Amino acid sequence: MFNDKSTRPYIFLVRILAALLGLLQLAYFLLSWCFPEASQLGPVSVVFYPRGMEPGAVAGLTQGMRWTGILLALPALLLLGYALLRLDRMLRACTAGRMFALSTVAHMKAFIGCVLASLALGIVEPVLRTLVWRHGFGDPAKGFFSVGVSSEELTLLLICTLFFVVASLMHEARRIAEENEGFV
Repeated sequence: MFNDKSTRPYIFLVRILAALLGLLQLAYFLLSWCFPEASQLGPVSVVFYPRGMEPGAVAGLTQGMRWTGILLALPALLLLGYALLRLDRMLRACTAGRMFALSTVAHMKAFIGCVLASLALGIVEPVLRTLVWRHGFGDPAKGFFSVGVSSEELTLLLICTLFFVVASLMHEARRIAEENEGFV
């Protein structure tokens, strides 16, 4: 059992930042789909819009198209929320001194898997939305659609891969510790 109290403030900070990230993602989702009109904050005009769409395009959608867009974008948001929940559980276990427990490793792997799935859904969602609108609603917009992957998403993919390696190392450390307990 690992119980270093010096890491608790950092773990608490990460938990707060993860909760803030979740709330900001939810706010952005709601503002881009439900309140797409530009807002004025002092001298600054603020516009929120979904990925792959132009500013103000959501305001011109029919109710059916808007609800379809919301339903297609929702799984990525829900997976990210679940990932942040599993991250919080993992961090709580670390604070309690159960850093190498199997449940902690499982929380870490679930966090990584959900972040990767959310990332994949976020990349595919604009294309799926375009196909559904074109074929389901007869959207007159013709032409090609593109799949965009940013350098930030590639970096996130690399970081998730690194975390998966760390989770595997934690699992192996746990196995070796249990094996060594039998010899003592």
